[in-house]
Amino acid sequence: MGPHARTVADAATALNFIVSRTSDPRDPATSGVPLGWQACNPTCSPGAPLPGKSRPAFPADYSAFLNPAGLSGVRLGVTRQGIDNAPPQVVAAFDAAIEAISNAGATIIDLDDPTNNFSFSPGDGEFLVLLFDFKFDVAKYFGTRFGVPVAGGTLQTAIDFNNANAATEMPYFGQEIFTLAETMNSDPTFCDPRFTSTVLPSTATCMSYNDALVIDHLAGTSLDSALSQFNLDAIVAPTDSPGWTTDLILSDHFIFASSGLAGAPGYPIINVPAANVLGMPMGISFIGTAFSEPTLIKLASGFEAVTHARFQPTFTGNVTTANTSGTTLVHPPKVNAPTKKPPHHM
Repeated sequence: MGPHARTVADAATALNFIVSRTSDPRDPATSGVPLGWQACNPTCSPGAPLPGKSRPAFPADYSAFLNPAGLSGVRLGVTRQGIDNAPPQVVAAFDAAIEAISNAGATIIDLDDPTNNFSFSPGDGEFLVLLFDFKFDVAKYFGTRFGVPVAGGTLQTAIDFNNANAATEMPYFGQEIFTLAETMNSDPTFCDPRFTSTVLPSTATCMSYNDALVIDHLAGTSLDSALSQFNLDAIVAPTDSPGWTTDLILSDHFIFASSGLAGAPGYPIINVPAANVLGMPMGISFIGTAFSEPTLIKLASGFEAVTHARFQPTFTGNVTTANTSGTTLVHPPKVNAPTKKPPHHM
């Protein structure tokens, strides 16, 4: 995760302070390259960079790449990533954002056009890798803690603590991902039938952790292939659905997202506000290869400068109760029919 900020300039400033310019012995990722740049074969011994893919020196100041004319003269590959299944207002908002990019001087290449004959390799291994790494890495982290209930424990320790304090820790949602992660086999070659993919023939019926690393590496090489084949500066895509309220009963209302293009191989992605859809914010994302943050900052700041799509957020304390509390129904007063008088006899 990177910084969440009000503007691209704020994000670039924050990045200056959180980027790891020297390696951390407790975190091997700070001395290597992302999965997309790693030599990863079917037996996958990750960590070795591909030829010509070494870790570069980082810029002294990321804010130097802010550029209000950052979209002029660039080539961007557009992929819609499921947005066509969204409501028409959402589709129209994304189309308007792409038009604004084009009007700012960028050349747009439609990567979804069948004539371009390109498709991204899916990062189907991402969730398995997350579960496996989380289970064993969180135990390493708990081993460094003192004076807290999980100190020296494992993921199961955290699960047990949450169950024992469910009213406080889980008043609305459970810990299904924790419990799923706890079931992961410690053998990275174990082929788990709960996870499958069509990327590799061997993963049609089950997938191992090592398989998942290969699949996510291939997702990175696929993105790099798009950049190279079409001579692109970056990929642009809808971030995800417009913002939604937290539903304490049905949880997320998720339709589509583009973060998987970057997440699986560990590549950078930057999101900027793109539209106001019926009062809810919608974003657009710029995605590049490893260590392409300077280019993405230039592009995102250029988009921000020509669209000014950000609007001031507001906070409503409780949307649900105000709209579902209802009212007490009462019967209207009963009105008796007029009594028919008997005929008057003289």
